[in-house]
Amino acid sequence: MNTNADYQKKFFDILEKRNTKDHKVVYEVMELLDIKKGAAYKRMNGDTSMPVSEIIKLADHYNLSLDATFRSDKYISFFHPFVHREKSSLDSFIDQYKRFFKPIKNLGPSEEVELSYLANELPIFYYFGHKYIFNFMISVWKHLHWDDVNMVISDVNEYEREAKEIRNEILDNYFGNKVTEIWNSNMLNNLYQQIIFCVTIRAFKNADYIQLLINDIENLILHLKNISVTGVKSIKGDKVEGSELKIYLNDFGNYLNIVQFNSKSIKSTFLGYDYPQFIVSHNKPFFKFSKDWIDRLKKRSVLISSEGYQYRELFFLKMETDFKYFTERVKKLMEVYY
Repeated sequence: MNTNADYQKKFFDILEKRNTKDHKVVYEVMELLDIKKGAAYKRMNGDTSMPVSEIIKLADHYNLSLDATFRSDKYISFFHPFVHREKSSLDSFIDQYKRFFKPIKNLGPSEEVELSYLANELPIFYYFGHKYIFNFMISVWKHLHWDDVNMVISDVNEYEREAKEIRNEILDNYFGNKVTEIWNSNMLNNLYQQIIFCVTIRAFKNADYIQLLINDIENLILHLKNISVTGVKSIKGDKVEGSELKIYLNDFGNYLNIVQFNSKSIKSTFLGYDYPQFIVSHNKPFFKFSKDWIDRLKKRSVLISSEGYQYRELFFLKMETDFKYFTERVKKLMEVYY
């Protein structure tokens, strides 16, 4: 058995399944390695041995872990999408969330992709349909991860195109597949605390924006309740037909935001969605270990979508009570700081 040939074929098989459509990979190999089509196919079929320099060049281009490809399954490697400083803050922010969809974007319908989202906070995808929350998040992102020293939050329209682009990605590649989400009763608290802190440091350019932001959160809660009742995925009215959304409630085990993509070709695990915690693994044993844990957690959770009426009502009663307390606290702080 030609071990080198087997490894090379495995390497290119992963590239084709994870990153490309049709025969695009052969043309990228030709361009990257500056070789002809026949020579590219010989490398892909294992007929021509590749030097280490070529393998590293392709792995870097496709963000493919050589450890995951060539080491045993006991060795788990992670991909970390470090911020590229040459990009603007907003480009980095948008690119971050596109990484969620990249593994499933080019898969065919026969793959039957299943997604599980274990939410420490509310899945961030829900925020993108709400202008003032989205603008607030962009401002926080710029303040924490870029060169903006002074935090100034105001009513701007410059992010509308980007927000729409992300919503389309979500509808096509996240909500367009079978999705299960596990929520917890405190998943909006981090957003509340960020807003309260921004009031105390007078980060809002004017007090009117704070009220618009509060109204947006109230609309978000109504939206969450609506999709829980119907069990149909949507982002502020943009429904995905024929695709069920199952939502469970569990206040145990929700330490991180964890997303898993599961299909015949792709078994990917995402931990976190914000720098510096965001990491990605395509290691199958690690995926299975994580999936088994999530499945056990699901069995110990309460279904609140569709038929889970009683628990759903209690869940949203707490959410509405927390929101009321939050708004009262903001109002008192505004009397002091604005």
